[in-house]
Amino acid sequence: MTWHEAESVLIPAQLLLAMLGMGATLSLREFWGVVRHPASAGIGVGLQWIAVPLLGLAVGRLFSLTPGWAVGLLLVTVTPGGAFSNLLTFLGRGHVPLSISVTLAATLTCIVTAPLLLRLSATRYMPADFSFPIGPIVFEVCAYLLIPLAAGMAIHRYLNRRAPLISKAAIWSSLALVLIIAAGALTTGRIEVAAHGWRPPLVIGLFALLNHAMAAEVCHLLRRPDNETLAIAIEVTVRNGGVGLLLLQFFFPGQPEQGHALYTILFYTGLQIWVPLPGIIRHRMGHSPLWFRSPRC
Repeated sequence: MTWHEAESVLIPAQLLLAMLGMGATLSLREFWGVVRHPASAGIGVGLQWIAVPLLGLAVGRLFSLTPGWAVGLLLVTVTPGGAFSNLLTFLGRGHVPLSISVTLAATLTCIVTAPLLLRLSATRYMPADFSFPIGPIVFEVCAYLLIPLAAGMAIHRYLNRRAPLISKAAIWSSLALVLIIAAGALTTGRIEVAAHGWRPPLVIGLFALLNHAMAAEVCHLLRRPDNETLAIAIEVTVRNGGVGLLLLQFFFPGQPEQGHALYTILFYTGLQIWVPLPGIIRHRMGHSPLWFRSPRC
């Protein structure tokens, strides 16, 4: 079995275990709170579909990125938040129901927003036969988010005494798979960081840091509590690289520029899980996830 084949099994298993474990700690009442007070969810979705693409365009213009790199960064910005963001929020003791709600809303709305943003920003590179992969995205939402989440919540309700143990086992198993996936990606040479020099990874890294800082600062300015600020900042930072790769097949087929865009998506996907770590650690320790800020409940 090749590493690519192994990844196709390990990644879905990691997502299933993570959502099952988190679901086993949640009830419908907590999600009802998000529905009753939708402002934070609106902020999260709005940042994803307005602020993040604008930031990506600004970075592309500032550094005069060539088409392959610019389109790669654009594909990162038009993809919704990934389910891994929910696990990071859980580990940071952020607002997990809010995180899951924003993931779901952003993923479903990307069916409309992603093609629109691509047509507005990358029209000259879009082929005539471009079609958004609605089927795989809907399948991913149902199979890797809604179904395991519902199963976990059923465990929380009907097996309440065993739910904490089941949740811990699922979460720790999910984290073990994350380490295996990360180790495999590093050792199989899927991406060579310095293959195109140091400018591309530095620009992508700068975008990731600015993206995270922007989301956190906006939430702070809008007086969101720290657990919501952490959830939204992680949600905006962690993108669904799988959707980006599905979209990439339509751009620059057989051309070197496709390799540049592929590098951008893969490098950002690997980097994004590390960017929120300082805020996660600070929030777990009882501090504000933002530096030089007092805790806000």
